[in-house]
Amino acid sequence: MTNFTTDINSRNNTLTIRMRGFFQPDAFTENLESTLKDIQSGKPQVVLLDARFVKSGWMSSNPWLVSWFIPKILLLKVQYFGVIIEDDCDPFTRFSIINLEHLLENESSFKIKLFESPEEAAIWGRDNIKAA
Repeated sequence: MTNFTTDINSRNNTLTIRMRGFFQPDAFTENLESTLKDIQSGKPQVVLLDARFVKSGWMSSNPWLVSWFIPKILLLKVQYFGVIIEDDCDPFTRFSIINLEHLLENESSFKIKLFESPEEAAIWGRDNIKAA
């Protein structure tokens, strides 16, 4: 069973994407692509992907993330992108994050930030909004 939701917090200008369960690569990319409408209408500066409960990994979708999704959210004025994972997360999720970081190593214009809890991510997002 999978669960995919988005929530925009206008107070701290953050869109949170929550994914839970096993996602096939097509479903993973389709769900993320569907968030572009939320990003366009809500205009958040911060986007967080809560991947703590993803049970599949998404390594095969990382080239799409780097070449298509991330450039789109940058065009929509997203300034910060974070991923929430836990130390004991699914190993495939951990490998997917390592691979994504590797693919973004040479991207000077965009870095992802990793968090172990939603609270830590919220503080980071709030601090970045205040600093902007």
